[in-house]
Amino acid sequence: MRTCASDSGDGLERLLERFFAAENARDWAAYASLLHPGVEWTLVDDGAERRIVGREDYLAAIAAAYDGTGTAFSCLDMTVDRGRGRVVTLLVNDDGERSLDVFDVEGGLIRREWEFLLGRA
Repeated sequence: MRTCASDSGDGLERLLERFFAAENARDWAAYASLLHPGVEWTLVDDGAERRIVGREDYLAAIAAAYDGTGTAFSCLDMTVDRGRGRVVTLLVNDDGERSLDVFDVEGGLIRREWEFLLGRA
């Protein structure tokens, strides 16, 4: 797995790198430890939105999405707005499918994620 370069070693970058590593490893316990209990995940695919609220529902949805697949992804780019606690990433999976993900961080945990599925390049 290739991760984004973190030149500053900032906590926001490290948080997302740990989050992505846990997702690719299917280490759901480590993954859960990085999510705020009231996390909100909005998945946007071709104009349709699906909103998932709460750590348990988030974990169930992500585990189901990966069930039976070994697909992993890499981070192509990461931009951090430290003042807002916001991180924007461009991800690509093994199949060439891309997503633009926006994360809000509160108290060192992921509080909100907006994931925009972009398809193949």
